[in-house]
Order: sequence, then C-alpha cells, then structure tokens
Amino acid sequence: MTILDEKTLILSLQRGSIPAFERIFSLYHKRIYNFCLSLHQSSDYAEEIVQKVFVALWEQREQVDENKPVGSYLYSIARYMAYQELRHQVYKKAALDHFTSNLIDTNESTKDEVLFNELLTFLESLIERLPESQRRIFELSRFEGLTYKQIAEQLNITENTVDTQIRRALNFLRDRYKNNFKD
Repeated sequence: MTILDEKTLILSLQRGSIPAFERIFSLYHKRIYNFCLSLHQSSDYAEEIVQKVFVALWEQREQVDENKPVGSYLYSIARYMAYQELRHQVYKKAALDHFTSNLIDTNESTKDEVLFNELLTFLESLIERLPESQRRIFELSRFEGLTYKQIAEQLNITENTVDTQIRRALNFLRDRYKNNFKD
C-alpha cells in the first residue's frame, strides 16, 4: 500500500468509515496477532489483545495521525496492552507466591491477600482517573520503563512536559493514597 493510499484510508477511518476499518483490520489483524503471540505465547491472550487493539483503534479513530503509518499506531497499542497484561500476571504471581509461602498463619495470609488486592485495585483505579495524556506518559515511564527522552520522542512532546506530567501524576497518586489510607 502506498503512503497516499494509507493516508486516504486513515482519513476515511477518522470519518467513521466501516469499510476503511475493515480494510485496516484485514491488513493488520494477522500481524498484530503474531506480534502479541510472540510476547505472550498464548493464543487466547493474543486474540484477546488483538480484539482490544482494534476496539481501541475504532474508539480513538479521530486521533489517529494520518501522516504516520497506521501499523505503527496499532503496534504501539498492542505493545502497551500486552505489557499491561504481563504486568497484571506478574502482580498476580507475586501475590500468589507471597501468600503460598506464608501459609503458616492462614488468617493473616487471607488478610494480607485482601489488603494487597484492595491496594492494587485502588492504585489501578487511580491511574485510570488520570487525564489520558498524563496517564499515557506515566504508564510509558513506570510500566514500560521508557526514559523521559524516549517518551518525549514517541509522543512528540518536550522532556520538560514529560517531567511535569509525571510529577503531577505522582502527586495525585500520593495525595489520594494518603487521603484513603490514613493510619
């Protein structure tokens, strides 16, 4: 597909064209699936992530930059969602390992598990409440391990903006944590 054809396709997608969406889906579904499969080694997870990627594409179609390859956009979404899923699995495994290694005091273990899950749910809900661009910057930094410079380049913003947004996000999270978990 030529750059001009892709730009036309993206512009049609932005206007809500279902045939344009279907064309993008047919062009990229298998590639995104294979990419996700290489990250998760599970066809169920890969297919679930692919579905989420294309739902996100449709929901955010008006923000897709027609001057950039749509494939890059789809891979970014897929990478982000795959890492989110991996992070969630790591948390679950860490919690499970922690609690199974401390089975001596079942009552305390159950209490710890409930508190851990409550805290994790609370943190995830706080992160979801951040403004979209601030949340994206925060997640790229904290969950994907990108440097401020890498984030700035990827999002086409200044490093100072990245720093400011991360500071604001951390302040928001700290304030809400203090207000909800006072001793």
